[in-house]
Amino acid sequence: MSDDIEEDYLEEADSGRFHRRTIAALLLIALLIASVLLWNRMVVSIRSGESGVLYRFFSGTEMEQIYEEGVHLLWPWDRMFIYDMRLQTREREYSLLTSSGLPVHLNVAVRYRPDIRMLPLLHVAVGPDYLEKVVFPETEAVLRRAVGQYGPEEVYTSKRGFLESIVVSSLSKVESRYILIDDVLVKSVDLPVPVRDAIEQKLVLGEQEKAYEYRLAIERKEAERKKIEAGGIQEYQRRVGETLTQDLLRWQGIQATRELATSNNAKTVVIGAGKDGLPLILGDR
Repeated sequence: MSDDIEEDYLEEADSGRFHRRTIAALLLIALLIASVLLWNRMVVSIRSGESGVLYRFFSGTEMEQIYEEGVHLLWPWDRMFIYDMRLQTREREYSLLTSSGLPVHLNVAVRYRPDIRMLPLLHVAVGPDYLEKVVFPETEAVLRRAVGQYGPEEVYTSKRGFLESIVVSSLSKVESRYILIDDVLVKSVDLPVPVRDAIEQKLVLGEQEKAYEYRLAIERKEAERKKIEAGGIQEYQRRVGETLTQDLLRWQGIQATRELATSNNAKTVVIGAGKDGLPLILGDR
């Protein structure tokens, strides 16, 4: 009888151990499944050039701490928001109206980055989608006001520091929203085809006019030079005419006759046949 009781006791013990092992195995499997499913929420990797803002489920956004690059362990109910802190460039096209009511299409490139000192405030006030919520709308507002003060030609040719005014205005408007704007560049300006052709034709004619004015200036300088040259020649001839006398001319003739007579060239000399009684020398060449 005791043997039967002992066997029953052993069977119950084995059964209890089996149940406990089964429960432990199930708990372990459940823990592994939960770890796999929650791994991305519990282990967060912040890469180079990024920073993170932590939102705690029970206390809200941490305003005093900014998480730098590296691996961070979190509770599964908390969440890390990661921001790219590098200098970034995005392009956007805007359709605006000039002061005369004509439409103009601008392709604008904005170079920006979040202000790391204000990253928790940026996250709370604006959020990760700050490019669409702040940067582009503020840039469009500045462009719309600026373009509305200029005519089509002024916008097309960027006169009167038009681009510079856009940059300065954009910087002053957006930096108050915890975002640093490095530069705003208008890459292209498109006008209606007839307006654009008329402006380009006007610019071509303006350049041709400048070329003609340059040529006329050169011609005037050349005429002035020739006038001065002619005056110099006239003055030279006047002075030479005043210094020449008959005796001086006769002496020059004698010198020239002597040099010619003593040269090696073949010649014929006619005595007294020249003007003023000078010999007349006839050479073979």
